Amino acid sequence: MDIGKHLKRYMAREGVSEAEVMEILGLGAGRFGELMDGELSLGVSDLLKLATLLKTDLPALLHGKEYRERKAIKTSVADRVVVRNERTLDYESLAPSYVGRSMEPFLVTIYRRDDAEVEVSRHDGEEFLFITQGTLKIVVDGEVNILEEGDSFYFDSSLPHSVNAVTEKVVLVSSIYKGESMVHRTRGRRMKAIIEAAKLLIRRNIVVISPDKTAISAINIAIEEEIIDKAYLVGKRAWIDERCQGELRFPAAYEYVEVPAEGDAFELEAARAGVDIIRKGLGHMIMKGKVNTNAFLKAILNRSQGIGTGRRLSLVGIFEVPGVDRLLMLTDPGINPELFVGDDVASGVDIVRNAIDVARSLGVARPKVALLDANEVPTDSIPTTVFERNLSEMTWEDADVAGPLSYDLALYESFVKAKGITGDPVAGKADILVVPYIATGNILYKSWAMTMGAEVANVVLGASAPIILTSRSDSDIVKFLTICASALYSRWLEERSS
Repeated sequence: MDIGKHLKRYMAREGVSEAEVMEILGLGAGRFGELMDGELSLGVSDLLKLATLLKTDLPALLHGKEYRERKAIKTSVADRVVVRNERTLDYESLAPSYVGRSMEPFLVTIYRRDDAEVEVSRHDGEEFLFITQGTLKIVVDGEVNILEEGDSFYFDSSLPHSVNAVTEKVVLVSSIYKGESMVHRTRGRRMKAIIEAAKLLIRRNIVVISPDKTAISAINIAIEEEIIDKAYLVGKRAWIDERCQGELRFPAAYEYVEVPAEGDAFELEAARAGVDIIRKGLGHMIMKGKVNTNAFLKAILNRSQGIGTGRRLSLVGIFEVPGVDRLLMLTDPGINPELFVGDDVASGVDIVRNAIDVARSLGVARPKVALLDANEVPTDSIPTTVFERNLSEMTWEDADVAGPLSYDLALYESFVKAKGITGDPVAGKADILVVPYIATGNILYKSWAMTMGAEVANVVLGASAPIILTSRSDSDIVKFLTICASALYSRWLEERSS
């Protein structure tokens, strides 16, 4: 991954020095030289740090073109990406560097198998095949077609279909038209970066407890966008198949985990079975389906068999708010009724710590945390302002924490200057807003999302894997961005533990 020449261009554009890049990446001069010479590759979290620092996106760093630029990209033989390499099928992507593409062109080699071993596929879109070598049998919705060298074939790929070689092997060019990708459908530049960063990861596995159509629909999009590899569907298969009829379009990507319990015991046992998959290291994130939230969280927080870390669970909303030139994180708008439990200042540490961690996983090298309240002057008549001042004065090694701060002073430098505030590293520049009460966070969340049209992803932190609690009212974009952010956080947790 040679990003040196692109990095140099965007450093010059933004006036960013070599010292700033070395500091944010933790590189010495020698390693920085290797990066600029194309000899050092960066992980996804470091790419996100650079994109944030340079006010650009991942395609700019990887390919030298930003989202908004019109593109014409050549792919040489050496640049092709092998998507799948097994004895049955070899796939090579013919346009891996064209960001947000609506078509997926592949060079495919198919080897002859027994018909009983052939998988049946279904996916949204349309597909075109051109045979360059050999004879192919393709079955679409039960109809058999034989294609010879030079034949082409166009079909609706949402219909069940399977392919097999009649000759020893078949070589063909395949182009899958998927329509508008989620990168196109996402408006915000920084949210697009989250999607592209998630697509750079080795595909993640997700565990979903008692899935319903809402959950499967979100997972299907992530499978299509190559974020999710496998989905463990935990519950009763008969219920899942009936409940999700018409949505189970990727049978090869689903693994059913049957839960024999009945009645009131079912939900807790299903949640425990899902948590066990995470504990075994087979899944990277866990998602709530049609199951009671209390049973779901009880299994997660079980002291001996759960995946809790000892921290309070908290929800972090990740927003791209119009008029703000950075991602904003809001916590806690959905789980904890208050920041401070029993007037204990230390009880707020976990919520702040969770938000710092998710910000760092999204490329914010040193998050700036604003503890929100009615005004910036602590007063005994508003006890939370005193607690927030004490919380901000604790030692925070990897973040700047300040409070209390009013909303305007947290986000907008013009108000900070007007009030004559100086020397505060957070004022006007906050990445994270921490609210004292859930009601405050919920109102702010809905104002941004519903009134301002901000795009949002939601991640629940505090366990050894990210927790996904989606609402039926969430749009496909929200659910998909939540899975992308959870994928990035799960990878960040792996990197930190190693």
